[in-house]
Formats: sequence, C-alpha cells, structure tokens
Amino acid sequence: MNVFVFPACNEPGLEIIQALRKSNKFAVFGGSTGKGPYDPARQLLENYIECPHYLEPDFFSRFEQLLGELRIDLVFPAWDPIVALCSEMRVEGVTFVAPRPEIARLLLSKRDTYERLCGVASVPRLFSPETAALPLFAKPDRGSGSRGSYIVRSPEELAVATREDALLCEYLPGEEYTVDCVSDRAGRLLFANVRVRASIGRGVALGTRPVDEPDIRRQVEAIAAELCIEGPWFAQFKKNAAGNAILLEVNARVGGSMTLTRLAGVNIPLIAAFLFSGHEVRVPRLREDVVLNRCLRNLCAGAPFDWVVWDLDDTLLRKDGRPDPDVMACLYDLHNRGKRQLLLTRNPDAEAVLSQRRVPLFFEEICISEDKPGALAALTERHGIPIDRCVMVNDSYAERFPLEDAFPQLRIVTPDAIEYLGREGAQ
Repeated sequence: MNVFVFPACNEPGLEIIQALRKSNKFAVFGGSTGKGPYDPARQLLENYIECPHYLEPDFFSRFEQLLGELRIDLVFPAWDPIVALCSEMRVEGVTFVAPRPEIARLLLSKRDTYERLCGVASVPRLFSPETAALPLFAKPDRGSGSRGSYIVRSPEELAVATREDALLCEYLPGEEYTVDCVSDRAGRLLFANVRVRASIGRGVALGTRPVDEPDIRRQVEAIAAELCIEGPWFAQFKKNAAGNAILLEVNARVGGSMTLTRLAGVNIPLIAAFLFSGHEVRVPRLREDVVLNRCLRNLCAGAPFDWVVWDLDDTLLRKDGRPDPDVMACLYDLHNRGKRQLLLTRNPDAEAVLSQRRVPLFFEEICISEDKPGALAALTERHGIPIDRCVMVNDSYAERFPLEDAFPQLRIVTPDAIEYLGREGAQ
C-alpha cells in the first residue's frame, strides 16, 4: 500500500516516516509546503513531493489530484489543522488516518476540550484577567506542545497575555507526562503508554521514559470512553502543587516522541496503518526498560557525485583499528545507491587488514601509494572519473591540502562528516 505523510517536515511526520519506512507492507511517500531544501524528509524519502498550502482556495482539488497521481491508499496527517482537514476529506480509494470531523474540530481548541472533558478528567482551572491569581500559565487556545506558552508572574505579563487572548490557566509546577495511545476504528482504546517528559525542547520531549501512573491511566481510559478517538492519539498531563495530574491537551494524531513507545516495542503508526487498512491488530507487549534521549540528527544534501575514494586507517577503521560502524553502514548505503567506490591508502598490508577486519569489498580497485595526489591522478585517468563527480573521504589534514591544491574541484570529507554523502531514501 502507498502511504502519504503530510506534512513530513515536523517531528510527528518524521516519526511516522521512521515508523513505516522499513515495513515491507507500505511504500512511504510524503511532502510539505514551502520548506524547499530545508525539509529533512527530503533526505529520508525517495518519494518526496512539494505540496500545496492547506489554506490555498484550491487545496482540496490539488491535493486530491496529487493523491490520485501517486496512487495513494492511506494518508497520515501530521499536524492538528491538517488532521481536521483530512477528517472531512472524501477521496475515492483513499483512507485518511483521522478521527471523526467533530472530534478533530473539538481538539483544535483547548478551551472546548476542557469544557467537554470537565468531570471526565481533571482539567485546569481557567481565569479571566479580573480573577487571575499570579502566578498562572498563559498558552494559545490552539496549537500543541509548549510552543507559545509561558508563566505569567507580573501584572505587566498578565496584560501581554490578555492582549494576546491567551488562555489563562492555573500554574502547574509538577512533572509533565504524555500518554501515547491508539484506538480501533470504533474508538475503543487498544493501548496506552504513560511516559514522563523529563526534558523538553522545541515543544517535544527530548528525554522520556515509561512510568507507572495509575491516576493518569484512569483518566486516559475515561477520555477514550468519552471521545472515542479513532486511530493514534495522545494526551498530555502536568501535576499541580498537590501532586495531582491535570490534563493539558489531547491531540488526535501521532506524537513526535512516540519514538520512545516504538523503541519499547509498540509501533503506533504501523498499528494505525494496519487498522485503517482494514486489518485486525494485536498490540505487542511493551518493554518498560527504555530511556530515550533525543538530539539533533544531521541529514545532508550536497552536489551529485558518482565516485567515492576511501582512505583506510582512521577512516574505514577507527583509531583502535576496528571497523567504524557508521562508515560500514555508509559503504553499504553507497553500494545500494550505485555509487562506485575505490580505496587509496598508504597501508602496505591493506588487503590483509580488510580481510582480517571483514570490511565489505565494494572497492573497484585497491591502490596502495605514499603519493596520494599522484595515485589519485592515475586512478581518475584509469577509471575515467570526472573529478567534479568524485568525493574523497580521508582523515588526514596533512594529506588534505596537497590534494586540494592538485585537484581544486575534488570534495574532501573527513570521517566525522560522512553525513555529506547522504543516504538512500525510503521507498
């Protein structure tokens, strides 16, 4: 089946791609609007599409045409306004991983969500500017995560929050939690994993782990019974000064840090893809020993190349003489992509070392020479290599500058920067 992720550029979209990209049941497509070369999904997906903006008057017709041309079976919306749009779209042959329209619209507003769930879950107290007791917490009525939220401690900050028409909520000083959930097509809760948001940045959990919080689990079960959200969803809670968990928001989509739950054994996007494809599912057992720390990942795109010339010592092999696992993966990736590879080294025992260390022999030639500029000139002539289509990976700065002087168009990459070589996109 062909799956389309939209938008693909944000944390939820990237998590859906990572969750589905290795399944042999789904071909993953995706796209975003106006991100140009700065969408990391471009490097993750072989099938990346520039999408129309969802506020454009002809969005529906253009998006429907795109889905038809790509023969898309399943659409994963990855941002709350897009979830709401997709919940209302009807395209022949296409299923949208979204809840009923009334639920999608409800969850766009925190105020409306609190009103609906008052008495079902513990919702925060809301204040007017006249009744506000400082400190309090100001946040947008629409939007997810902690973006645009801040603590109000002074009358001046209260005036700013009032002008911004922010929700004025009770201040909750305790720990924050996310509950990753998936429900069946009838809205029956199949699985919920409570995890603590121990470190937060860019509105997502950067450090998280599963925890046992019976009260939060009880509240989530009550929310599931009240709203009957179909498919993937999550709820966020924060504890007040008394240690009671208070609901912050509910979102009917995949969360960016559902990565933790996937690494712990339960792949919610994949389960949702099977559910919305009409299959029965069984949820695997969760491993509760996982601690996830998320950090920036480098996905790089440079000018095209056809050849890679490798050094051996301190490049293919680490400084302890063992194969570098990241570089070994790169060797295979380049081979899969049809890039041609050579080895140029000073090590006179190169072939024996490669055999002993079980380095994959993807090299069209192994050249041993003390004169790397001269040897590279001979290699390029022998194999008919245009130097501007060649990248050399070499750790030595002493060797780098003679090579740069001899070959101004040669791109030289050090082992710490092999992300420059890119990677094969998911199909």
